[in-house]
Amino acid sequence: MVSIPKREPSALASDPELNVDFAPKDSNRSPALSVFVSFSLGILLDFYFHPDLFDWMILGGLTTISWIISYRIQRNSLSTVILLLLVVCLGGMRHHKFWFCHPPHHITRVLKNDNQQDPNAKIVRVMGTVCTKPQTEIPADEEQFDPDQPTQRTNLILDCRELISDAAKIPVTGKVYVTISDPVHQMKRDQLPLLSVGDLIEVCGELKQFSSQQNPHDFDIQTYFRQQQIGAVLRVKSSHAANIVSKRDAISWFSLRHYFHNRFAQQIKKHTSEQTQAIGLALLLGDRSELSSATRKKFSQTGLIHFLAISGLHIGFFALFVWGICHVLNLPRSISVSLLICAILFYLSIIEIRPPILRAASFCVLVTLGLINWRAITTLNLVCLSALIILVINPTDLFDVGAQLSFLAVSAILWTVQQEFYQNPFQQSWVPLRWRFLASNPSLQSPLQWFSIRYFRLLYSIFLVTAFIWIVTAPLVLYHFKLIAPIGLLINTLIFPFLFLILLLGYLLIFVGSLIPFSGNLFGACFDYSVQLLLWIVECASSIPFSHLELPAPPLWWLIVYYSLFVFIILPIQVNLKLGWNYLFHKLRVSIIPIWIIVGLLVSLCVPESTSFRCTFIAVNHGISILLELPDGKTILYDAGSMSPVEQTYSKIKNTLLDHRIRRIDLLLISHADRDHFNAATKLISNQYIRELAFPQAFLSQNQKGPLILCDTAIQHDVPVKIIGKGDQIAFDSGVKLEVLHPRFSEIYEDDNPASLTILITFKGRQILLTGDLEGEGLNQLLSEPITAPLDVLLSPHHGSLSANTTELARWANPRYLIISGGKKQTATHLEKVYASNTNIFSTTSEGAITCLINDAGKLKITPFRSRE
Repeated sequence: MVSIPKREPSALASDPELNVDFAPKDSNRSPALSVFVSFSLGILLDFYFHPDLFDWMILGGLTTISWIISYRIQRNSLSTVILLLLVVCLGGMRHHKFWFCHPPHHITRVLKNDNQQDPNAKIVRVMGTVCTKPQTEIPADEEQFDPDQPTQRTNLILDCRELISDAAKIPVTGKVYVTISDPVHQMKRDQLPLLSVGDLIEVCGELKQFSSQQNPHDFDIQTYFRQQQIGAVLRVKSSHAANIVSKRDAISWFSLRHYFHNRFAQQIKKHTSEQTQAIGLALLLGDRSELSSATRKKFSQTGLIHFLAISGLHIGFFALFVWGICHVLNLPRSISVSLLICAILFYLSIIEIRPPILRAASFCVLVTLGLINWRAITTLNLVCLSALIILVINPTDLFDVGAQLSFLAVSAILWTVQQEFYQNPFQQSWVPLRWRFLASNPSLQSPLQWFSIRYFRLLYSIFLVTAFIWIVTAPLVLYHFKLIAPIGLLINTLIFPFLFLILLLGYLLIFVGSLIPFSGNLFGACFDYSVQLLLWIVECASSIPFSHLELPAPPLWWLIVYYSLFVFIILPIQVNLKLGWNYLFHKLRVSIIPIWIIVGLLVSLCVPESTSFRCTFIAVNHGISILLELPDGKTILYDAGSMSPVEQTYSKIKNTLLDHRIRRIDLLLISHADRDHFNAATKLISNQYIRELAFPQAFLSQNQKGPLILCDTAIQHDVPVKIIGKGDQIAFDSGVKLEVLHPRFSEIYEDDNPASLTILITFKGRQILLTGDLEGEGLNQLLSEPITAPLDVLLSPHHGSLSANTTELARWANPRYLIISGGKKQTATHLEKVYASNTNIFSTTSEGAITCLINDAGKLKITPFRSRE
């Protein structure tokens, strides 16, 4: 509890010490905790059981009547329980209204027209207001469909007002995510008008639902946008299809917010170098659009990614910054409090508001309001009240990993600062007696000892807080992101004061530098050099061996038990036992967490033995990546690419590997030199996922840039490279046999597709044929060779293209199952006319990842990740 006794205002300056009580003995002093738990319980019940809103209303009405009756008859305990049940009902109703209820004219309802060929897409013309700053990005050359004619994308969120048709204008509501594509050269030539927040625009494009997860551990983009109440995506093929109906008002909330945001952004860009601009914008204004994926990755690997996203750290320091200015100016308390609240609200208005920001801002505002009357403020009540505010605004933030990590970190801080080992570091038994004596007698300290004691106290405090935050949050980070960064424990401790210096210089740059222009050069130079030093530290720390580890996620049951045990440890449980048994009990409580961590690591890293062969067709959009898991534990990856951005493709493959408890691939096979078959291979090799690389000779015949970079990367990371061709066979002890059917070593084709590496896999009498993009002359060459038996599984050549899936191939292979990797949704329907009626056709576009399992008895089972849409 932040206990502030009632006294004269001047007394606060003379006695600044605060007494924080995180776990008050009297439960009545923390009513917000009970309300928060009850409200959260209602959200959980509605999320998992989906009762109707009418059911919640009936239950809420009955609970209200019961509470009135119990209150009238003065049954206080019973009325308290019933009141908490009412809060449960309110939480359920709020979540149901937010998640399940859409108004009759919601924009997504136009997709539920059964007359459409594709019920998930429709061409529409919509009028609405731009409600986020448009972000323009130009994908890298390797991500362009045609690098000679590069395109750029402009992304924004549109608050819909009207659906325009030939007959009339229909009022609609709801938000859509708009992405506008344009050729880069055309944009430079035409100089189309820029869109800004608050503009009323009219756009015409294809309205589609967000795609659901394609692989078990993919990022769920559909749920992510639904939590922001964005129901669909509108793809616009040209900015000429986006017309400005009216510009925003010259004097409006949007205009003022946009003006100050742009002015501060320009101040940052003016006084920082190109290397540090993106960091400055993210750090001070929450604008992460210019951050490269490489920068994000390095900050994640060093445990400093929280510094790039405005959170409680930034808001708290900003509040201290403003309060310090008020203190320097010796302003009256009432004026200081008013200025602090206004400053926090102003800062929130120019940055992106996220749950951690809202939590920190509400916390600071509530504390500040409490200072007005010198009220005693319970810290736990403040945290729970801040959480309630967030959940009332958006109840799905209960499931947001960012919000969870934020409140876990705050809880760790509040618990740590109450412990005796934190408050009295020099009273611990491990501290030498001489230093304990010096620390308790300031008059005996020399200047150097005085400085050393205080600096040690500072580092000790930071280390303890950082350590407990890391212990509390690391399992959740590992579960969601499959990443653990031990180096973060050391880096955060050592450079934490330096991070505050960077924030101080940044705030001086954008606020003081904007008012006093000549000071901007000084603050800007200091801020720029400080950020460059931070980048150097991050670069060095991320390159240290074992500074970060990409590991399989622990099971959910392990995570639940971990946090249950943690609560068991920190609760002040008193057990009346004999002296020896009491000592043993407390030691067991302390050691139970390390033991459980070791159990989790063993469970995550140990791969259970299997006698089956598993082939997983990873859903990588338009591309191919097939994981082969042999009974003896060997692993092979056939292709690793797609037309999607490299980072997205790599993430899909990496998450699948870690989900299968695989940290290293024994052999990576590349079929041919098309980008959608190997664009993620370089990152897999760079991140130590590949032991050996193999491809046909034709892969290098065209001297293309991509294959050469891949080979150079393999050489740099000591990954053996070999050329394979027809006749090569690999027999494994587990009974699995791989045979190369195409191409021959000497065969050279004008195009890449006919030279695709074709692999026949045999196990327990079952046969799987992987074909890449085989077509044309190469396909004819394959069909000229006899096949011993009908295939059980055939990878549809060239993503289901009709030019590659000929009737001759259908008769030659006569597959029991045909798997299409990528392609369009209607591809499977077209191929039903080519292949025999006994051929079952699956597509990763419709069914997501597809698993083929052959057990030791030779039984084949096909399992798609999701049902066909």
